[in-house]
Amino acid sequence: MQSKRVNKWLAWGAVSLTALGVGAAIKSLMPPRFNMQLLPAGENGTEKQQRDQQLPDVDVHILRCGSVFWPELVMVRGSLSLKPRKIAHSSVLIRHPQGTFLYDTGLSGDIYQHLKDQPLPFRQTLARFKVEQTLRGALHEQGLKPEDLDFVLLSHLHWDHVSGVPDIVGVPLRVNRVEFDAAKQGVIPLHKGLVWRLMEGSPLTCFDLEGPSYEGFRSSLDVFGDGSIVLVPLPGHTPGNTGMFINRANGARLFFLGDAAHVAENYLYPTTPHPLFWNGVTSDKATALQTLLELHHFARSHPEVPLIAMHDARMQEASMQVENERLARI
Repeated sequence: MQSKRVNKWLAWGAVSLTALGVGAAIKSLMPPRFNMQLLPAGENGTEKQQRDQQLPDVDVHILRCGSVFWPELVMVRGSLSLKPRKIAHSSVLIRHPQGTFLYDTGLSGDIYQHLKDQPLPFRQTLARFKVEQTLRGALHEQGLKPEDLDFVLLSHLHWDHVSGVPDIVGVPLRVNRVEFDAAKQGVIPLHKGLVWRLMEGSPLTCFDLEGPSYEGFRSSLDVFGDGSIVLVPLPGHTPGNTGMFINRANGARLFFLGDAAHVAENYLYPTTPHPLFWNGVTSDKATALQTLLELHHFARSHPEVPLIAMHDARMQEASMQVENERLARI
């Protein structure tokens, strides 16, 4: 009799645990709740004044170096679709009258060599991709050699954003000081020092976002002092993740996001990737959610400005199609 009672309680316990597990799985698919009252203030006039300046011509080309496919429900929390989404590993080439530079670095020719000592689970998940062209090869297609680059702006210091540096060793790297200071205690020692090994041999300097608020973001840095390349803080994914506005006379405004979002749905809905992915790559979830809310507000207020995440292959391809059509008309 006693054993039957125990078996009954064990059975009920198993059912309860199963129900809790199913409930947790369902909850993980639901979009996060945002406090939509926490919207940033509107523009204060500084950015309008900068846009009214005489802007230079700035040429932009997204260099796709590699890609991987993930189910949409992984990248868009709330989606139930298993449809594959292409996730890009890219660099952005910017030709400005005062300098030619990259925003992030794509993939180097020896990236697999750098990853070979990493644990198999890491190589089969976050480090799983197909190389389409190396950064050096992509630059060659643009008629450039590494020595033609003046510097590289790094959106943040995750390994997959510095993974093209071995192809351009010696080109100066620039990174947000907040990001570098946090990375020294965080991502730089991870993965057997992978980030540091990838950047080895290239001088690194830090910049500070000490300029005025810009488009609702709390501070800024006008890189060339002419209003054309404006950096803003987009923290949360990492402490110093940095976005880049491109304002120019010869084409549309563009807003590159680093990894503040992974695909456009993250800021359009807004929603995060699935927690199993997002929690593992996000340093501060509360701050990251606030940044997504700010991007959501900006996207609604400025539908004419493409917001381009550095892993969003779909948005990158659409942007480059518009850019190529513009160049074809010249």
